[in-house]
Amino acid sequence: MVTHKLKQKLLTLAVVSLVGFAGIASAAAPNPFGDVPARHWTYEAVNKLIREGVIDGEGTGSFTDSRLVTRYEMAQMVARALWNKEKASGADQELIDKLAAEFANELNTLGVHTDAAEKKREKITVWGFLHLSGQGWDNSGDFQNSTAATGDTPHANDGFYPAIGIDLFISYRVSDAWQIIIEDEAVRDLRSGGYWSPEAEGIVGASQRAGQMYADGTMGATAVKAGRFDYGAAYGLMVAAGRKGINGVQLASGDKYKKTFTYGYFRRGWTGNATNPKLISSQTDNRYAAFGYDAPLAPDANFKAAYHNITNDGSDADVFADHIRLWEVGADKMIGKDLQLFATYGQSNAGTQNKAYIAGVNYKRADLSVPGSYGLTARYIRAEAQSSIAPDNYWVSKYDWGLQGPELSGLLMFDKNFGMTFWLVSLKATDGVHSGKLKTVKAELDYFF
Repeated sequence: MVTHKLKQKLLTLAVVSLVGFAGIASAAAPNPFGDVPARHWTYEAVNKLIREGVIDGEGTGSFTDSRLVTRYEMAQMVARALWNKEKASGADQELIDKLAAEFANELNTLGVHTDAAEKKREKITVWGFLHLSGQGWDNSGDFQNSTAATGDTPHANDGFYPAIGIDLFISYRVSDAWQIIIEDEAVRDLRSGGYWSPEAEGIVGASQRAGQMYADGTMGATAVKAGRFDYGAAYGLMVAAGRKGINGVQLASGDKYKKTFTYGYFRRGWTGNATNPKLISSQTDNRYAAFGYDAPLAPDANFKAAYHNITNDGSDADVFADHIRLWEVGADKMIGKDLQLFATYGQSNAGTQNKAYIAGVNYKRADLSVPGSYGLTARYIRAEAQSSIAPDNYWVSKYDWGLQGPELSGLLMFDKNFGMTFWLVSLKATDGVHSGKLKTVKAELDYFF
């Protein structure tokens, strides 16, 4: 049986990495499941099971109608109830069965089976997604033939590049509270067969091997990550999710008002995902600390803020300071059933080119289990040359020139766990020095397992 918490990471990481957006309160991609309406009977049912100890170990407190949750989030809690059903009273067992019937589709997507023989968690769980992609670059001016710097498609020239890749996650459950997670990713050039290298078979320069390795669990009411893991704070303006950049520890607490503290090192420059060399050194340590705060403004609106602190020893002349500070604040708001508006703004402590913002809309959400469902995101980004670590996950680079322009992305499901994602971007520099545009289109077929 697939561990519910790990499957959440699959769906989140897959959609975040592919569409650049993490759920209802993120500015980069649609959450794959719809909301549970306010005052729905399932909120009180799940809260009752939490109070009675049938659902435990999450550190989430309770679900209330002050914050809408997705059907996927609710299904995770139902999955925990199913695993602990033998502890429940007769009345609570009937309530669990009713919840399981309500969220049958979501539980099926999680790989949770309700028959008694499969309620116990497996020690080892494997999941991931396979992607077939084609990406075209048609840059101009100073951006022309600069795709080599992106890492994900490290070719010397613009043009079209087809590839196949797999993102594989393996977890081992140590106890009810702790698990170990490893991510391994490889991308092969369809022309040469190599790991994004036309020169030789087996070169692993951009294959992102062992991208994440960490322990994940709870200590009381606090969720803990320790090791090498992905982190995208607030709306991803200062560092977009998918960078897999943190080597350290993260503590998170709270449900309605979520607080996240991250401490350790931000990875040095790495070919797998571009970062801004004016903020992140490739030559010396990037000591890193960050604090994030998420809170509901209303049942259909959210507020997010984040602060980042980066220090280095001053030996890298490309980095603009040995003590770098970044902050971001933003909000999102549902307009009707299917349309969400979002905006976020931030600055660094650089003397010039230090401001950044993103504003946009999300329309609908793709459900990985529903053929024909889809989600679209349109946004406008301006991230000046010294304002952000990496405000984008569309396989672009030149953050140290500053980037400004429109972006469009989407996810369309053809069948259950099989769909297509796409990205279109047209960006220009903000530094007043570099000319031309960075233009790329990418489409890929995704098979989730």
